[in-house]
Amino acid sequence: MKWLMRLFYTLALFAAWSVLAYFYVDYTLSSPQRHEPVQFEINPGSSTADIGRMLKDENLIRHDWFFSTYLFLTGNRRLQAGVYEVSPEMDIDSMLDMFTKGRQNTYTVTIPEGFTIDQIGSAIDKKGKVSKEEFLKAVDEGEYDFDFIQNIPEKENRTYRLEGYLFPSTYNIPKTANAEDVVKLMLGQFAARMEKSGALQRLQERNMTVDEWVTVASIVEREGQAEHEFPKIAGVIQNRLDKNMRLQVDATIQYALGEQKERLYYKDLKLDSPYNTYRIDGLPPGPIANPGERALTAVLEPEQHSYLYYVTKKDGTGEHYFAETYEQHRNFIAQSNKTQTQNSGQ
Repeated sequence: MKWLMRLFYTLALFAAWSVLAYFYVDYTLSSPQRHEPVQFEINPGSSTADIGRMLKDENLIRHDWFFSTYLFLTGNRRLQAGVYEVSPEMDIDSMLDMFTKGRQNTYTVTIPEGFTIDQIGSAIDKKGKVSKEEFLKAVDEGEYDFDFIQNIPEKENRTYRLEGYLFPSTYNIPKTANAEDVVKLMLGQFAARMEKSGALQRLQERNMTVDEWVTVASIVEREGQAEHEFPKIAGVIQNRLDKNMRLQVDATIQYALGEQKERLYYKDLKLDSPYNTYRIDGLPPGPIANPGERALTAVLEPEQHSYLYYVTKKDGTGEHYFAETYEQHRNFIAQSNKTQTQNSGQ
């Protein structure tokens, strides 16, 4: 009978260890308590070890020690690349089911540098989840908890309250997100970039407000085509402001017109608009677009020079001629027009 007792104790011990091991593995593959959805991206070519490590880094599982083994044992070995939103109630099995079937619950929108809020609204609308009307309403009427918003001046003639503050980037937006969620996502990116660049301290040194910074950066973004010229254009704008010269920037008229005209005529320069910098002193009531990181950095660190004018070369490079005097500027305009005529074969 002793052998029977040994067999019984061995099986009992094995069963006890199995139960213990089960609970331990279950513990490592569960997550700490979560209250918010987590956006989780699986890049193409990621190994199961990579994915396990990323899940741990995002606190979606406690440890990745048994992740690959668990995948093998459960047969979930074909996890598909994509961007997923993991809700707080999802456990390891529901996450793996979503990753295996490739059920992405986000959509991707790319916002280029220099897009206006109107253009961003159209881009969002095309995805079919949030209409342009809903987006524009969220821009002007939504409540957002960011310090910089409290300092945006209240101006009746400002086109959109948050113009300039929706950071251009590629966004993976949850399909369940409403218009205010989308705006909040873009404002969050702006806040993150502002903190990363240490902009507040630099602006304080320059005696410049955040709204002035974003407004000038939006002009630089719309005026410049060659990015290496951004600091030089920022320098021209600063020089003109220092001398109380009107900015006379075509991009501000394009914004006031609400359309991008290939060529502005003399009558356009007379446009009655608070954004027409040919008619107003100083800066327009607000930004004219949403600038990217390079334009924002250029305004923080403008190039020091004596230029007061610039005109496009019209030679296909996107570069400008810069001038210190109006006479030089007129000569460059003539040269630019001559180049355009030659290139057009007239």
